[in-house]
Amino acid sequence: MFRHSLHKLLRGLVLALWGLAVQADGMSAPQINYILHCQGCHLADGSGTAGKVPALKNAAGRFLYVPGGREYLVQVPGTAQSALTDSEVAGVLNWILLNFSETELPADFIPYSTVEISRVRPNPLADVSAARARLMAEISAGTRSIPTNLSGKH
Repeated sequence: MFRHSLHKLLRGLVLALWGLAVQADGMSAPQINYILHCQGCHLADGSGTAGKVPALKNAAGRFLYVPGGREYLVQVPGTAQSALTDSEVAGVLNWILLNFSETELPADFIPYSTVEISRVRPNPLADVSAARARLMAEISAGTRSIPTNLSGKH
C-alpha cells in the first residue's frame, strides 16, 4: 500500500516537473493539457485516426457553424469526462480551435468561457455517434456559409 502510494506520488512529481520544464520552453498551459489529455488519441497534429478518432485539424471549427455544434465539442466524452477543470477545458478547446482549425472558425468566433463550459459540460452526450452524424449532415448541407476549404472529407 505504502509502495503504491509512493509510486503515485513520484509519478505525479515527475509529471509536475516535466510540465514546468515544458512551460519554461514556451508552451502554454492549454497546449500542455492538450498533450497530456488529448494527444494520445487525436495525435500531436490533431489529425486523429481515420475511422476511429475524429480529426481536430481543419475540422473542429466546422461545428461552430451549426446549432448544437458548439455544445457538442464540450459534451463529447473526452471533454465532458476529463479530469480538467472547466477553466482548463475552455483553454484547451480554444487552443485546439485556434491552432488546428483557425481557418474554419466563423468570423464572429467567441472563445469558450469557464461559465459556458460549466453550463454545458454536466450534460454529456448519450449517443456521440448519432450526434456527430447529425451535425456532420447539417454541416454538409450548409456548405455555402462555411469556408470553401472545408469541402474535403474529415
